[in-house]
Amino acid sequence: MSEPSETSNTREAGKIEHVKARWADIMSCIGCGDCGYSIRPAVGRYLVCPVKEAKGPAGFESTFSRGRMGILKSLLEGKVELGPALVDSVYECTECASCNEVCHKTHNPSIMLNTSKWIDHVEVWHALRQDLVASGLAPLDKHAKLLAAMRDPSMRNPYGETKASKAAWAASVPGIDKKSDLVLFTGCTYPLRLPGTLENLGRVFKAAGRSFSVLEDEWCCGSVALRIGDVAAAKDTILHDIEQVKASGAKAVFTACAGCYRTMSRDWPVVAGGPLPFEVLHVTQVLSDIVGKNGIKFAPRDGQKHVAFHDPCHLGRHMKVYEPPRDAIKALPGTTLVELQRNRGNAWCCGAGGGVKSQYPNLARDIARNRIDEAIQAKVDVLLSSCPFCVNSLKDAAQASGATIQVLDIIDYVASLL
Repeated sequence: MSEPSETSNTREAGKIEHVKARWADIMSCIGCGDCGYSIRPAVGRYLVCPVKEAKGPAGFESTFSRGRMGILKSLLEGKVELGPALVDSVYECTECASCNEVCHKTHNPSIMLNTSKWIDHVEVWHALRQDLVASGLAPLDKHAKLLAAMRDPSMRNPYGETKASKAAWAASVPGIDKKSDLVLFTGCTYPLRLPGTLENLGRVFKAAGRSFSVLEDEWCCGSVALRIGDVAAAKDTILHDIEQVKASGAKAVFTACAGCYRTMSRDWPVVAGGPLPFEVLHVTQVLSDIVGKNGIKFAPRDGQKHVAFHDPCHLGRHMKVYEPPRDAIKALPGTTLVELQRNRGNAWCCGAGGGVKSQYPNLARDIARNRIDEAIQAKVDVLLSSCPFCVNSLKDAAQASGATIQVLDIIDYVASLL
């Protein structure tokens, strides 16, 4: 990962300093079009870009990676300038990294092309967003409101809720200790929009005879600002949270949010200037251990539920965590794991990432409907995920399309079996 640079307080139109730093990535694109059209049944790949497919025939070349790479080449060559016409194309991208998964790849572990190591599409889009912010062309209106709330000392979360509201869920939840080797980073979405899932997490831990602690003054993880491209807005909150984890005395911090996990694992060390003095885990890595090994006594189950797992982009393609959630699901009673046609590195995006859900809700819904249709075709009873944005986006799409499929967070599903 390239080191993010702080946004300058003095905004200069047309500056592309961060894009210039990704010159090798951009110039390595040969325009083959795999990022938009790849269909390879032998390896489970059925198309690539969720935005391109959601826009359908009306979509321009700039709706997917090849077109944007072409524009960036023109920027680097001085043929065009950074301007407003580029903004929507850049921020409609969910940064799901599906294009990165197919670019210059042979899909044969014994054959590695050097060029596949040179292009990190997500980092290219991240660089471009930083330049848009630095040039005053971003953030967009909805994104600006998220950033303002995140920076507000009375809130420190993108939802504009008070800090006290964020801590309210833990008042009477079992499984929480004042001190523990394992501390929970709640993120913002779970405590402010899905507190019941955190309450269920406490129930699962208690059933396993385990406990965790929580941070005294947790702020946003910084993901919102980083994905928008305002690194300066994220720095203070990240450094604050790192100090909070260190002060807790915990050896490891875990989170149920895939976005928080990606940010804490990959971005925090960059902002901190070196490795973190604690381990970062995702809740599925913890669940795969306590569900499978701790002998939780689940309630007897009649029949089997067919369950599929939707791989969140930040957990899967960004961090390569694919098996822990599946190991946890396989250990549950009355549950049969069914794989969707597109899974693991080939999984379809839920549409919510990269700030798309807040700025372009209709686009996010259309992308998520594609995933719901896939789950229906797989004839599953329940579609699970382990990311609050995925869960909410897929629920919205299922409701909008009239689908009867149940969408649940993996934590809620585990708790339902106790």
